[in-house]
Amino acid sequence: MGFCNSCGKPMSRGDELGTNEDGSKNEYYCIDCFQNGEFTEPDLTLQDMIVKKAKEMLDKNPDLREEDATGLLMYFLPNLKRWNPKFDEEVNHYQSNKRGYRQMD
Repeated sequence: MGFCNSCGKPMSRGDELGTNEDGSKNEYYCIDCFQNGEFTEPDLTLQDMIVKKAKEMLDKNPDLREEDATGLLMYFLPNLKRWNPKFDEEVNHYQSNKRGYRQMD
């Protein structure tokens, strides 16, 4: 199971995946954020996404404090592919250094 690299939504089924321009599934983004090779809200900023997702979290979890929802999103969302210009570089670094903690010198 993965998650959307724009909004952070969990994606466990194929029908939740966004679509590329050629109609193929896009493994990075959900159908709500990415359709036909384009973001559904191309002008949305990271701050806008944090506010939008915090409102959704608060609607679904009335006992959740706004500060907790916002804090979690401020920590998580900036590291996703859409918002992090160094995402591919960081993923490549991680994949080339796949050593467990016991193998580290």
